[in-house]
Amino acid sequence: MKNKKNITRLFFMLVILLCRISFLHAQQIVNIVLVGKNGITEDIKKADNFIVIKNYPGGVFERIEYVLRGPIIQLRTYSDSTLTVLSGRTFKYTKKGNLSVKGYYADNLKTGNWNYLNDMGKVIKTERYEKGVLIDPDVKDTLDKKDSTVYGDEREAVFNQNEKDWRVYLEKHLDAGAGIESVNGGVVIVDFMINTNGNTDDIHMEKSVEFVLDEAAIKVIQDSPLWTPAFQNGKTLKAYRRQPITFINK
Repeated sequence: MKNKKNITRLFFMLVILLCRISFLHAQQIVNIVLVGKNGITEDIKKADNFIVIKNYPGGVFERIEYVLRGPIIQLRTYSDSTLTVLSGRTFKYTKKGNLSVKGYYADNLKTGNWNYLNDMGKVIKTERYEKGVLIDPDVKDTLDKKDSTVYGDEREAVFNQNEKDWRVYLEKHLDAGAGIESVNGGVVIVDFMINTNGNTDDIHMEKSVEFVLDEAAIKVIQDSPLWTPAFQNGKTLKAYRRQPITFINK
């Protein structure tokens, strides 16, 4: 048992090293910090969580916290390298890695709709904020709703020719666990949007398992070729998808 734990610790240290080398440019991971009960530590044996810092073009930074060898805890977005000005999307997760809260900040103030979800990913409550002030504690009729009118030119977003092509793409480029070392294995669920240009956007975890699997799932969707965007009533529309991906721990 002791040897197994040592191997697991060694593996995780290798994951951190690989992330520093492999993802530094491709995914802009600029730092990974281990955190224990007494704060930041360099000893993985004393660590309970770890924090990943990502840098995106335009001076956008993400601070992502994970349970050591477990699911994500939260993600926060900042507009400065010192991580003091919250600006952008924020996600919070349950102990099992299920998305529970999603919202946005602007200059450290809550803004727009903040959604609260159950373990099935369904929104059970929405609050609306304006410059940090709660202006509607229970948004209902004002939520965006899909047009129920049937149009002759209506179509869903399509990858290549059909859904089968999308599955083939995922299997080919993700390798569904065969080439990815995992501590736990399991099913991750990724939410994303196909925008009006056909690009994948707003990619985030709905169900997290562990860092390496979450990153692999996000990257394969992020690298997706162009889709044919959704179309309705003479114009292209944003379309939202929920993608489960199964990883097998070998």
